[in-house]
Amino acid sequence: MTKLGFHPDVVTFNTLLHGFCLEERISQAVALFDQMVETGSQPDVVSFTTLMNGLCREGRILEAVALLDRMVEMGCAPDVTTFYTLINGLCLEGRVLEAVALANKMVEKGHQPDGFTYGAIVNGMCKMGDTVSALNLLRKMEEDSHIKADVVSYNAIIDRLCKDGLHTEAQNLFDEMHEKGVSPNVITYNCMIDGFCNYGKWSDAVRFLHDMIKREISPNVVTFNALINAFVKEGKFTEAEKLLDEMLCRGIFPDTFTYNSMIGGFCKHNRLDDAERLFVLMASKGCSPDVVTFNTLIDGCCSAKRVDDGMKLLREMSRRGLVANTVSYNTLVHGFCQVGDLNAAKDLFQEMISHGVCRNTLTYNIMLDGLCDNGKLEKALEMFEVMQKSKIDVDTVTYNIIIHGMCKGGKVDKAWDLFCSLPIDGVEPDVQTYNIMIYGFCGKSAVSEAKALFQRMKDNEYVPDECTYNTLIRGCLRARETEASAEVIKEMRSNGFCADASTFKMIVDKVSAGRLDKRFLDILS
Repeated sequence: MTKLGFHPDVVTFNTLLHGFCLEERISQAVALFDQMVETGSQPDVVSFTTLMNGLCREGRILEAVALLDRMVEMGCAPDVTTFYTLINGLCLEGRVLEAVALANKMVEKGHQPDGFTYGAIVNGMCKMGDTVSALNLLRKMEEDSHIKADVVSYNAIIDRLCKDGLHTEAQNLFDEMHEKGVSPNVITYNCMIDGFCNYGKWSDAVRFLHDMIKREISPNVVTFNALINAFVKEGKFTEAEKLLDEMLCRGIFPDTFTYNSMIGGFCKHNRLDDAERLFVLMASKGCSPDVVTFNTLIDGCCSAKRVDDGMKLLREMSRRGLVANTVSYNTLVHGFCQVGDLNAAKDLFQEMISHGVCRNTLTYNIMLDGLCDNGKLEKALEMFEVMQKSKIDVDTVTYNIIIHGMCKGGKVDKAWDLFCSLPIDGVEPDVQTYNIMIYGFCGKSAVSEAKALFQRMKDNEYVPDECTYNTLIRGCLRARETEASAEVIKEMRSNGFCADASTFKMIVDKVSAGRLDKRFLDILS
């Protein structure tokens, strides 16, 4: 155009700016804006607002704020749309306080925020979890500015209240909508239903489903997904399947999330055959399983000790063009370790490298645990050494596995050395670490060391749990330190813990054999 001797006007520039921003070519939009200024075309409010919107959508909020300052410097007055664009951008970035400050500045400049502007701030406050401020702003816009809040603003607050478990407050706001003539939509109902479902209040959720149908508001796949997910978590599969049938009757097609919820529920409740049936049904209905679907089924197979079937699913993923991830492999490696097939576990562990799948700390911990549980302590120690020398994070769980493996393998002194090295290695022990070491000392009849560690544990402000007490009680009884065991039992009972089955049996057997005073039974109760 310029080669032909025509100079583009503001409208032409604005059209191009809008096009660049729509296609997310923001750098070119910025360059065009600068060209506009250089060639003597004065940008108008549309030019500034268009570019500002593009910058906000790309997350370049600081540049958008700077553009507002430049706009004022160039003598171009921002309008309500300009302010809304920037306020909305700030809220989307979580900079709500700056958005509120800009809204106040907007009023100072003689512009009254509209419903969209208030709505953006309300939504931003809710995303930050500040429902109190959001409700106050809702009241302010209605009482001071006489702007009627719309369904979008109500939905934002109701959704946040539900997520925070404040169902009574959400219900009150829902009722207020009706009183003020604001009609709830499917999103409103979905927020309420999902909120109740997430807190196990599925009967209240069903009540809202019936209410929305009564008001001729059609539920969608999101509505049914929330309810189905809630039912399967409760093990109410009959109700969940009825909802699935109702979806189909209403012409609403279940999506991958729907099937994944059902399959996950079946697997969790050891109904693997039903999960597999649904997996087949899913494909027949034209809904493609995703990585989550396969991972859920693989986990179900491994939990049922059908690890070979889980392996077949891993290969099936590849045939369908899905890429197995760390979760897929970790689940199978753990499954093979659980059934004692360490060779298969190690093969998969190696395959992760060749397939470009990241091996994380959990992967190594699973292998270490499998090796220790299957009597391969030396191999576990070799892998542990590799971990320490590499960039893999070694956490408390890793140390717990190795210390436990050493104790089980009769290397209690080395386990103690490793325990003592934790602060040097920058790793914090936890209650389980202490429990394992106390178990190790008790196992080698070093009860004095176990009692000393028990005291050290409390001195370091670690709270003993039921396992700690029961381990130490059994250790003291084996060492015939009856008075010490009685003291530990009393402390255990005073802290609200009970003897477990092993401890109770040991005491009953010793009392029956006459090797322990009957008062121990009274102490236990």
